[in-house]
Amino acid sequence: MTVNPRREAMKVETIASGVSDNFFYAVVDPRGRAGLIDPVDAEAAVARVREAGWELEWVINTHWHPDHVAGNAGVLAAFPDAQVVGPAGDRERIDAQFAGDARGAVDVEMRGGESLRVGELSLDVLDTPGHTEGHVSLRYGKHLFSGDVIFSGGAGHCRAGGDVGVQFSTFAHVLGALPDDTIFYAGHDYTARNCEFILSIEPEHREAGAVLEQAKASGPRERFESTLGQERAYNPFLRLADPGLRQALSSRYGESLEAARAQSQSEDEAVFRCLRALRDRW
Repeated sequence: MTVNPRREAMKVETIASGVSDNFFYAVVDPRGRAGLIDPVDAEAAVARVREAGWELEWVINTHWHPDHVAGNAGVLAAFPDAQVVGPAGDRERIDAQFAGDARGAVDVEMRGGESLRVGELSLDVLDTPGHTEGHVSLRYGKHLFSGDVIFSGGAGHCRAGGDVGVQFSTFAHVLGALPDDTIFYAGHDYTARNCEFILSIEPEHREAGAVLEQAKASGPRERFESTLGQERAYNPFLRLADPGLRQALSSRYGESLEAARAQSQSEDEAVFRCLRALRDRW
């Protein structure tokens, strides 16, 4: 783990899991040295690395959930010179899943403010807790590998070791500080379902309707690509101060909004909590 301000050309490849609805990612430097981010499908990951001829240096876990770390041991069995790097705050829960096979456990911890070298590349580590206590994301230029923090049209749930108030803070202070041209690479694609949720609250929301049509036109297991700037136009978790959204919640879900206010430090947080609770039940 070193800090290196240089930015070299990076190749990003999206790989669809065949064992779950996850997507995972390869980041590759110009010399073919690579890291795999959350490669839950070990068979697909190993096949792609071998086919491409990459030199695998890292298996990178953004958080502890099994659908992101279950492929660790299988990948390391094929590429024993690689190491697992994972968030310090989730390390114990990752390691516990590999009690019988230490190859899947974390070799190197990472924390926000550090960077991770993948060959000539230097990826910045961002603390992005909320979905889990120790969740991290990795940023390289305009590319953000965000795990399960944000999805197209939505946000990661907090039902398995997470905290909604902490997730709100991540959206407000971490994602909120990133530029509009930031491309994010999420662990799942729930675009259509998320847009249907938005339209259940705001039936006339044009951007959400347009994205829904695009998502429906996509092929099976094709990831919808978006930027934070695009999300700020329709994703409700990034539009907390939007008067139309607030009015819709107040008129349709007043009791839920009042309950959220009782737990919140601000109206923005109350809107976030209300949305999260509604989406969890929807």
